[in-house]
Amino acid sequence: MKEKKMINQNKYRISTAIIMLISIIWGYWWISVILALIFLFLFPLYYEIIFWGVLYDALYGVPLELFYNIPYTFSILAIFIFTITFFIKKKLIAYENI
Repeated sequence: MKEKKMINQNKYRISTAIIMLISIIWGYWWISVILALIFLFLFPLYYEIIFWGVLYDALYGVPLELFYNIPYTFSILAIFIFTITFFIKKKLIAYENI
């Protein structure tokens, strides 16, 4: 029973990875951010958001004056969002098993 649940969760993770990859390559940046936030709350620990931030910066990262010419804007944003939601999920009833 537990193995079947793990297999289903892996299928969901692979399908979300494909969706995120397509969104990053062919979508707008705000669609990728919204999808990453949705997936971050669907899975107990969605470490992939950090990878997606690094990938987005590797593909499209440009130093912006608005962010003090830091070229890793999405990587920093992904780490920041992951950290915040990690602590928020500990306080929520729906995520008691983390």
